[in-house]
Amino acid sequence: MGDKIVDVSIIIVNWNTKELLSNCLCSIIDRTEDLKYEIIVVDNASTDGSSEMIRDRFPFVNLIESKKNLGFANGNNSALAEVHGKYVLYLNPDTELKTNAIYGTANFLDTHLEYGAAGCKILNPDGSIQFTCARTFPSPFRQFCFLAMLNRLFPKSRFFSTVEMTYWDHSNSREIDCLSGAFMMVRKTLVDELHGFDEHLFMYAEDVDLCFRIKCNKKKIYYLGTEEIYHFEGAGTRKNTNPNFSSLLQRESNYYFMRKHYGSAVGRRFKIAAFIGAIIRLCALIILMPYLLIIYRNENKKIINIIDKYYNILNWSVGRRSLKVPLSLRETPIADNK
Repeated sequence: MGDKIVDVSIIIVNWNTKELLSNCLCSIIDRTEDLKYEIIVVDNASTDGSSEMIRDRFPFVNLIESKKNLGFANGNNSALAEVHGKYVLYLNPDTELKTNAIYGTANFLDTHLEYGAAGCKILNPDGSIQFTCARTFPSPFRQFCFLAMLNRLFPKSRFFSTVEMTYWDHSNSREIDCLSGAFMMVRKTLVDELHGFDEHLFMYAEDVDLCFRIKCNKKKIYYLGTEEIYHFEGAGTRKNTNPNFSSLLQRESNYYFMRKHYGSAVGRRFKIAAFIGAIIRLCALIILMPYLLIIYRNENKKIINIIDKYYNILNWSVGRRSLKVPLSLRETPIADNK
């Protein structure tokens, strides 16, 4: 692992997930065989002793300590100067390898040169599949289908599907549009050519944006249903005091993606879709209120939080709700492509 010439450089961006990160590193050591790798951890100014834990338990890890929270995209990019591998694996700290997934993914890219990136099956702690591990690109209509719950009314329909393509069980391997940044292996030459992640994205949609640019670069993306990891999703964002932070930032990031790659007109349609979809969702919640009161008996706060979530999405869609993040998605103008 200490050699300068390695097969895979594993980059992990951490923020206050000390124990999860420790488990992740242990799983890499325990599960990874038949290749040379290095591990680079970028610590985004954690206050839970993450850096000290790495120095004590994993002295072979290349630790980069940031004085501030750089976010996911900037954090990953800051590690590229330290990379010596043929492939870069972007890996979340709240993951654990179930199979020899790093070798399996690298071996696929070794033998399929037309592919620029590959990922694997991502499981929830209970063993169910996180459908975000293999998906298509976001669009205004797919956002509407999610908020209006058309994907639930027609779960086997491709037409009403969201980005997660839940009509497909994700059990088989295939070429796809987009991988999850929780486990994404990309050729280092391609990462250099594309200059890594878009740093205007603080969090969310940075993996979508990179996959889009990989495909624009005439490289394919592959999903390996034969390799598996566990993902304890949202461990970092749950620490944020605003319960709507994650939901709103996902939409703000997707809005940026739309404007960047499709132009402002599509971005506006995305917000209109969110507006109409949020109204439909809120109306449905009102109609279903008696049922919700039975399900969440003595837990009225949960009902309030659900309503508040979609009310905030509604406000965001009309510009009445903004986000405060270290790198604002509103700071940089985006040129129209169409």
